[in-house]
Amino acid sequence: MKTVTQIIGGAQALLDISFDLQRCFEEYLTDEYKTFLHILRVTEEYTSDLVRPYAGTGRPPYPYISFFRGELAKRYFDIEKTSSLIIRLKNDPNLRMLCAFKKVPDKSVFSRALAHLAEIKIMDKVQQALVRLAYKEGMFVQHVCRDSTAIPAREKVPSGSREKDPKPVRRRRRPPKNAVKTPKPPTVLEIQRTDGAEASIHALGKGCSWGLKKNSQGHIDVWKGYKLHLDVSDSGFPLTACVTSANVHDSQLAIPMEKLTEQKVQFGYSVMDAGYDAKTIHDFIVSRGRVPIIDPNKRGDEKRPPLDPAKRERYKIRTTVERSNSDLKDSYIPRAIYVKGHTKVSFVLMSAVVCLAALKYLQYFLC
Repeated sequence: MKTVTQIIGGAQALLDISFDLQRCFEEYLTDEYKTFLHILRVTEEYTSDLVRPYAGTGRPPYPYISFFRGELAKRYFDIEKTSSLIIRLKNDPNLRMLCAFKKVPDKSVFSRALAHLAEIKIMDKVQQALVRLAYKEGMFVQHVCRDSTAIPAREKVPSGSREKDPKPVRRRRRPPKNAVKTPKPPTVLEIQRTDGAEASIHALGKGCSWGLKKNSQGHIDVWKGYKLHLDVSDSGFPLTACVTSANVHDSQLAIPMEKLTEQKVQFGYSVMDAGYDAKTIHDFIVSRGRVPIIDPNKRGDEKRPPLDPAKRERYKIRTTVERSNSDLKDSYIPRAIYVKGHTKVSFVLMSAVVCLAALKYLQYFLC
C-alpha cells in the first residue's frame, strides 16, 4: 500500500507543490485537490495501525487506509452519503487515485470498513496526534474556549429515555429532636472532581435524545440527536472534542474536558459562557492554577455583578469557539447524518474535527 508521499514521488515539502505533480494524475489537479492532498499527508502518518492482513485465501481485502481517506474526502468535499461518494469515486480519477482505490467497492464493503474504523476510534487517535504535533512538549496556550453545538440525528429516541427515577415519598412534618440529618448525595460535578476524565465522560449519556439550548439570539432551540463539545485554542485549533447525548448539560463536560485539555497543552484562562457558571467548576479551575472567565448566570438575580472590565475584554475571545463550530457545521459536518448510534455518529463528527485540525495546522504551524 503506497502512501501519498510515494504516490507523488516524494518530490517536495507540504506547501508550494508546483511542478510535475500534475503528471501523476489523469485530470487537472485544482487547488482544492492539492489542499486535500496536504490533509492526507498530515494525517496518514498516524494511521500505521490500519493494517488488514491477507489470509491467503479468497479475494485480497481492500486496505483500511483507503476507506480512511474516503471518509476524509466525504467531509472535506461535503459529500453527505456513502452512495454519493461511490459515484464520485467512479467518475473522478483524481480522487480515486488519492484514496488509492484501483476498483471502487460497493456500499456494503464501505459500510463494514467504516464500522470497523468507528469501533477502533481511529479519528480520535488522529486528532490527538495532531494536537501533539502542533503543540509540542505542552506548548503554552493563552486561552482555551469551550462550548457545545447541537447535532440533529435521523434516529428514534429510545422509549423510556424521559422517565425519571421516582422520588421517595416524604411526610411533611417536623423531624424528631434526636433525628440524624441525612447528608445530601454528592452532585455530578463534585464526583467529577475526583474521578478520572474518561470515567466521567463514560458515565454521561451517549444515546440519541431530545435537547434544548438557548442560542446566541436568546431563543430556545429544540432538536433530537447529540451534542458536540469542543475545546479550541486562540487560533481555533480543536484541542479536545467529545460527543454526548443532546440532553447532557454543558456544565457536566467542563471538568472532564478541562482535565483532558491540560494533558495536551498548558493554558492560563478557561473561557466559557453562562451555561458553565457553577461554583464547583470555578473552584476546580482555580485549584489547577488557572483563571476561569465564565459569563455570570443571573438565575433570576438581577443584582449579580457582571465580569470585571479585564475579564470582560478577555471574554471576547470566546467567539473563536463559535466560529469553529460554525466552520464545522457549514463545511464539514453533513447536514443530515444517516448513520445511527453514538459510535458511528461520533466517527462522522470526529472526522470533521480532524479535517478542521489538519487545516488549522497547515494554516498556522507550517506557514
